[in-house]
Amino acid sequence: MVYSIGVQNQNNGSIKTLSFGKKEEGKRSKCENHDALMYDEKRKHPITTNVKIQADKFVNAFTKYPQKGLKGSKNSNFYEFLTMGMVPYLTGSATMIAVFNLASKFFDTPAAVNASKLGKKMGLGVLFYGIGKTLSKKFIETPVNLRYGIDVNLPYKKVIHELPEQGNTNNLVTQEYHKAYESVDFPRWDLFYNNESFGPDRNSYFEKVGKKMGIQDDDLDHADQKVKPLIKEKVIKTKLFSTLSSYFWAATGVGIAMQKPWENLVINPAKRVANYKNYKKVAEAAKEKGMNVAKYNNFAKDFGKKFVESCKEFVNNGHKGMRIAGRSLLGLAVGMTLLGNLSTLLDFNKGRGASSQASSSLIDESKEKVVC
Repeated sequence: MVYSIGVQNQNNGSIKTLSFGKKEEGKRSKCENHDALMYDEKRKHPITTNVKIQADKFVNAFTKYPQKGLKGSKNSNFYEFLTMGMVPYLTGSATMIAVFNLASKFFDTPAAVNASKLGKKMGLGVLFYGIGKTLSKKFIETPVNLRYGIDVNLPYKKVIHELPEQGNTNNLVTQEYHKAYESVDFPRWDLFYNNESFGPDRNSYFEKVGKKMGIQDDDLDHADQKVKPLIKEKVIKTKLFSTLSSYFWAATGVGIAMQKPWENLVINPAKRVANYKNYKKVAEAAKEKGMNVAKYNNFAKDFGKKFVESCKEFVNNGHKGMRIAGRSLLGLAVGMTLLGNLSTLLDFNKGRGASSQASSSLIDESKEKVVC
């Protein structure tokens, strides 16, 4: 419905009516300013949603949020402060990549060659660190989502009503992007009730999750109260093991980037063309002598080959200490991932009964009242 509020003008005493909500012909009016889970047209949480969220946060972190902070805006909050954390992270990463690669032209030839080798490793180290720390979490989060329907990264749009400021009295509504399970103690349960994305019933989401957890239909009369403690337990374990494993995978990625095969990787396209022309002359001469020469004119194939060689050297390094360290680090990363999947996917309390464990939390059906 449309809400109307009368506001009295202090200067002339006239009353102005303000209306909130959007009225559509033939339909009930609705207020669009509310928090909501973020789905696409197919009621799913796709990768494109995360891309849009990160793109919006990236732009605001470099433009809107710093401007508000420097002006001393009373609407600048902790969310904006945390979002701006990507600014030093990205600029620091770019500095690490550029410090040797861009400055090498000022060195003499031997120093430039060594700087180029180290610059490649540092650049790849930054790249592999980010990939390992981000994607490795999916090794645990994705199986949990497929098995139980619990997406720990499910995003929602939070509507913020800002305070009026000088020069800004019209556009007082902004948006923040959070996750429904961002707080384990206080998840946004309200966003799951009466949500058509999960079904027509009020507790459709909790009923679906409860069935996947093995709770019988007869025990789903109060699905939300019975399933909530079980969801919290899964979310805590998933976040714990995914975070721990991500650090091991990130360190493993940096270790792989520091291996010797990367020193011969040619990244500059102009140099690759020149090397390919020289290669053709060498290949023709070698072919006349019956020799087979490897071909690396394709960057993707060359990169893949260097990656495989670096992985082998990481676990089979000639130096005993480095070999033990590499194998130990990789073993910890794989072991933590496997342990996380075992802990989150297997119900070790099944002997006690999942439904009885959940039902003992808040509802005493025999007394028909909430107990403490």
